[in-house]
Amino acid sequence: MDTSMDNSKGGFLNDTLSVSGEKNLKRVQNVIPVMIGQILRSSGDFEIWGVPARMITILGILRNVNESTTKITYEIEDETGAITAVRWLEANKVMPEPSLEINSYVRVVGLLREQNGTKQIFVLRISPLEELNELTNHLLEVTYVTLKAEQLFKGKDSNNAPFNDDDDSKIANDCSGMSPEQAAIFNIIQADTSDSGIERSVVRARTPSHILRDVDNIIHFLISEGHIYTTCTDDHFKAT
Repeated sequence: MDTSMDNSKGGFLNDTLSVSGEKNLKRVQNVIPVMIGQILRSSGDFEIWGVPARMITILGILRNVNESTTKITYEIEDETGAITAVRWLEANKVMPEPSLEINSYVRVVGLLREQNGTKQIFVLRISPLEELNELTNHLLEVTYVTLKAEQLFKGKDSNNAPFNDDDDSKIANDCSGMSPEQAAIFNIIQADTSDSGIERSVVRARTPSHILRDVDNIIHFLISEGHIYTTCTDDHFKAT
C-alpha cells in the first residue's frame, strides 16, 4: 500500500498492478475516494466490488470535535451517513492543528478501523476544503472508482483472462444521440484510463484530420451533455 499520499485530494484503482488470487482482482494501493454510507453498509473488510480498500478519503461536514490528552475525535457527516474519525496524538510532540470550523466541509484521509463493532477512520490527514469544487470532484471520483472496480470485477473474457483496458471490445461506449464525429472524440477520451484523464493536445493528436478543426466544439458539446468532465485542469478530460 502506497502511504506517501502525494495526491491527498483523491486516488484511484491502480491498473498497473499484477492480479492475484483466482478471481484475478487487482489490489488497491492508492487513496480511494468513498462516501460514508459505503463504509457503514459494508460488512467485514471494506471492499468495492470485491477489491479491498483500506486507505480512503471522505469529504463531509464536521459536526463535532472532542479533544483529550491522547486523541482528537471528529464526527463527520455527508449525505449518506455519519462516522467517527480519530486522530491519535503523539506524546511530547507538538503538531500544528489544522484550522477547522464546526459545520464546515473537511477532507479526511485515513485508514479504516473497527472499534467494538463500530467502523471508524484512523486519521492520517484532515484539512478544510479550499473550495466547493472539491466536493463536486469527490463525487465524480467516487462514481469513477465504483464503476472501475465493477469493470475489474466483471471484465474477464471467457477464458478468465485479466481484463485488458486496451481491448476495444471491452469498452462500453454509449454514443447514442451523437454524430459520428462526436462519437469519435468521445471514444478517444473514453479509451484513456489514466487518473488525470487525457489532455486536449493528445485528443487533437489522435483525432482524424477531417474533423480536427471541430475538436474544441465537440469537446464543449460532450461536456455540456454530461458525457465527459474536466479533471485536474480545464484541458484534461475523462468520460463519465
